[in-house]
Amino acid sequence: MHTPESRCRHSHRGRLIMGLVVIAIGVLFLLRNFGILLPFMQYHNWWALFILLGAVGPLSYALQRYRSQNKVDGVVLHSLVSAAAIVTVALFFLLELDWNRWWPLFIVFGGLWMLANDWKRGSQSGR
Repeated sequence: MHTPESRCRHSHRGRLIMGLVVIAIGVLFLLRNFGILLPFMQYHNWWALFILLGAVGPLSYALQRYRSQNKVDGVVLHSLVSAAAIVTVALFFLLELDWNRWWPLFIVFGGLWMLANDWKRGSQSGR
């Protein structure tokens, strides 16, 4: 069980990590402006790697929830589907996939998200 103190420490650690990530992103752009390119920055769409950072939140929440509940429930699946959609968007840019061919994946994600959301509500109401 999480105590208020552990939640505060977790929140502080999360803000610290996000602050360091933002600083690192700024340093990368600054280096690029001065003509210093790291190997991954030579690809024209390297910036799409930052989209992957958006998947960290839902993935870490899914892991935390799974550990606390010792099972995969609707909340875990909801977070995993959200993370999968974010990763898919990043892959579209990184791998230069054709949006015209792959857009139906987002309909599938929407359906999975609705199912997981329904399961999440059902488990919270005691069904």
